[in-house]
Amino acid sequence: MSASADRTRISLEETLNLVVRYDEQVIFGEPDFSQLKQQFEILANRRANQYRSVNGKAESWTQWTLTLAPKQAGSLQIPAFEFEGARSKPLTIEVQPAAAATAPGSDQPVFLETELSKSSVYVQEQLLLTYRLYTSVDLSGLNSEELSIDNALVKQVAENQYQRTIDGKRYGVVEVSYAIFPQQSGNLVLPPTLWNVTLQSRQGFDYDPFFNRGGKRLRLKTEEKFINVLPKPDAYSGSHWLPATDITLSQSWSRDPKEFKVGEPITRKVVINARGLMASQIPALEPSSSADIKYYPDLPQSEESVSSDGVTSVITESYAIVPARAGQLTLPAIQLDWWDTEQKQQRQAVLPAQTINVRGGVEAATTGAATPARQPVEARPDSAPTSVATTATSSPTLASLWFYLTLLLAATTLLFALLWLRARATPRPQEAPGSPTVGVSEKVAFRRLQQSLNGNDNRQIRAALLDWARARFSPAAIHSLTDLAERVPELQEAIAQLESSLYAAGEAQFDRRAMLDQLQQWRRQAPAAANPAAAALPPLYS
Repeated sequence: MSASADRTRISLEETLNLVVRYDEQVIFGEPDFSQLKQQFEILANRRANQYRSVNGKAESWTQWTLTLAPKQAGSLQIPAFEFEGARSKPLTIEVQPAAAATAPGSDQPVFLETELSKSSVYVQEQLLLTYRLYTSVDLSGLNSEELSIDNALVKQVAENQYQRTIDGKRYGVVEVSYAIFPQQSGNLVLPPTLWNVTLQSRQGFDYDPFFNRGGKRLRLKTEEKFINVLPKPDAYSGSHWLPATDITLSQSWSRDPKEFKVGEPITRKVVINARGLMASQIPALEPSSSADIKYYPDLPQSEESVSSDGVTSVITESYAIVPARAGQLTLPAIQLDWWDTEQKQQRQAVLPAQTINVRGGVEAATTGAATPARQPVEARPDSAPTSVATTATSSPTLASLWFYLTLLLAATTLLFALLWLRARATPRPQEAPGSPTVGVSEKVAFRRLQQSLNGNDNRQIRAALLDWARARFSPAAIHSLTDLAERVPELQEAIAQLESSLYAAGEAQFDRRAMLDQLQQWRRQAPAAANPAAAALPPLYS
């Protein structure tokens, strides 16, 4: 059981989404959320049952999504929840006091805000850029340009939706955050991006051949920003430039490292945890072998996680350590120099040197001498008659054993050969004549879309709908849901309701069952040529 929040730092006027997950299907009951009411107001509580199958491995879970509004500023605690013997971990939410001034442009029904985490950064240091779209009216469409910056790497790390009150007026907020890594010192320009916004028409969802849905369309641009990018400090002496907020090293062993033996490997795992760096920026540790100790490295594993706080990378390096001699040996210290971007100083992550005791070959030789049954035996003139008789008796027994083992192996081989011939003779099932030729990827995508429509997560439904449309037509033909609506006019109203439910300031109705029925009916009637992969294949029979 787990609990997570979409944001851990908010202001008193904002809301947050708390997701509580239980790794089984739940039909009745829920965790006790009453303790939340001490510090939060519960604005909404939605439950969804989810199922997923990936590479033959199935998993199902139940998820509760609660929209919370803080009652006071400070460090507020989300308690641990218990359900059916499972328990989540508590969370801490930092709530800032309400802002005294209103946001710029707050007299407009829709406006944009741009925020930077810093005014200057070092080269290759993480900079957080956040765009916020405020709206006091319902939206039926929202689309923004892809952010591209010269001489910088850009990675989207978060997208959240919540509510915020400004001067007593409630706004819906769409917040998008990016991590930016400048690759060159000097002046970095963050260009403005264009946001296309469609206001929802109060006349309902009337048919519109151009899919404008009758609403007013706005074109908004974000502010252009300039950042001073500093070069690597001259005082930094590390072999690799690593500007981060924190780097730690940890290790684990396949078994107790006190039990080393000559020639026997023990696997050591070293984990690098870096906040504010991408995995590609972190160098390999590369331990050096010596005459006493040999290292046999495995391929490193990397993982990146993103949140509104930026990028966190975890690199796991595994290698087998094989001692070449007995005695006390020393594994050298592992050190990684990095630059603390918050304290503006060089630091070092260290795993200290470690002394190991290695047992050697004397004990192994003694152990080998204690098992004379495996050694060849020579006949000697003074051997006792009983010993000779025993040896003579054991030879026929061993020969008989080998005879029966050989017979068993031959029978098993014959049985497998018969089963293989029978499998080849069995006719394979053929497709029914006239059935539509649909690519496997389209079937899988539609099955995932069905699962999403059975849940309550409209954002997941929108992503699954886009995935299915690109599999059904082609990735080049589908760039947005507008493209899908033009190809499938029957879905225009359902798509409009879906986007309205995502971007409306208040509650908006979306009929998931109606969308699923329309999709299933369209797939039954759609021609096979709608799938470009099927259209490109020649007919099997002329």
